[in-house]
Amino acid sequence: MILKRIPDKLKTDIDMFRLARKDNKVLFFSADSGMGKTYAALSYCAENKDSLYFSFQNISAELALKTFTERYPDLFKDCTTWVEFFDCLQIYGKEKRPTVFFDDVGERNDKTDFYAALKSFSEESNCDVLVVLIGRPWEQVETPCQTISITPYSTQEIAETPSVSDKDSVDIFCLSAGITELLSLYDTSISFEENVKALLHINSPFYRLMKDKMCACFRTPESYNTLLNAMVNGHNRISELSAFSGYPKNKCDKYIKALCEFGLVRKEPEKNGHTKYYPANSYIALWYKTLLTAVPNTDGSFGEDVYDRFMQYFNDEILSSFYKEMCVYWLDKNIISISTDYIDTKDLSYRNVKVGNVTFDFACEKKRAVYAYYDTTPGGKLTQKLWKEIESSTTKNRPFYENEYVICTVNRVPDSYWTLSTNYDNVHIVKLSSLFATYNKDYNRRVHPRFVPSFV
Repeated sequence: MILKRIPDKLKTDIDMFRLARKDNKVLFFSADSGMGKTYAALSYCAENKDSLYFSFQNISAELALKTFTERYPDLFKDCTTWVEFFDCLQIYGKEKRPTVFFDDVGERNDKTDFYAALKSFSEESNCDVLVVLIGRPWEQVETPCQTISITPYSTQEIAETPSVSDKDSVDIFCLSAGITELLSLYDTSISFEENVKALLHINSPFYRLMKDKMCACFRTPESYNTLLNAMVNGHNRISELSAFSGYPKNKCDKYIKALCEFGLVRKEPEKNGHTKYYPANSYIALWYKTLLTAVPNTDGSFGEDVYDRFMQYFNDEILSSFYKEMCVYWLDKNIISISTDYIDTKDLSYRNVKVGNVTFDFACEKKRAVYAYYDTTPGGKLTQKLWKEIESSTTKNRPFYENEYVICTVNRVPDSYWTLSTNYDNVHIVKLSSLFATYNKDYNRRVHPRFVPSFV
């Protein structure tokens, strides 16, 4: 079920493109490593027998021409140039209505003749051949084309595909970053912990995918590994990355720019104007924090110490960060029902504000103040001591009744906090199910619209 979405989407995109196009154009099927591009193309060819699949992987354009010609000798005869190859393809296209895939077009910059012949073919051919080039988002396609892409699975899609709970879907998403290849490894018949142990092996795609991508992107991945390792260990500014790696700041800046272009790093502005850099997704962060320097056992597995570090980092950092984003989303959608003042929840100056002894995830002090505290680490607990500190810190300069308190938690809500919510209208307790209801609302409205009779 996980893998089926990708071929289905490709088929839909191709059908829509064929209906809409007026000229012989080219499609560029773009997605990152591990997203199922090749699987989708091969699945399409298996269903549509007249379609053709070629790959430039690990071969030069010159050898590719010979290989492609030899694969279908009846179609391409003894073609020695790309012009002849596309001339034969035009003849085939008049007999059939094929879709022709060229995979791994981004490997090596040796395809000038290929692109020149393809451009002439797409502009001048009068046959019904659709050419689909397959590559990664950062690769340049040297011919006019329309791009279609695959995005990682969302938590909502994961919850629907293998039919798991909302909470389990977040665990699976944070483990895999929604990457198709990694999702396909997950076995819903065993526990999450057992799945993690199965993934922690040098022969597992979970281990190999990151290594393979770095080798594909960079000639010397070791230099970039240093910076990614620094980021997961709390060194996120250019100055900190430079100090950790020993690279000059201008070299760090150059390397980070390349990491961003390849989709490996994201940048986040701070409220003081500085920028911090982080691994682009949870899978990259997990890999560099726990597997980059880990030493495997003789059988390729990793020891309990690696597993323990993995799970601790997963719960304390990866999972907690995702749940914090859900809390931020909930507040953004519900702030209008909490405060009569206009409050821009995206204003960074309201984030991580220390008031007295408590650091609030969100604090805005206007006519009525709004203080939000997010309890997002699984296994954590809201205590009476915490509430006393919240109340004491926020009532030194203004009365309690002028404040609005939002407590979001992913853990069990203690009875004492429910009592507060019952007794005081300005104390809002948001439990995990409420966070999910808001987080999933837009998706459900878009994907599962409810039928409303016209007479209602």
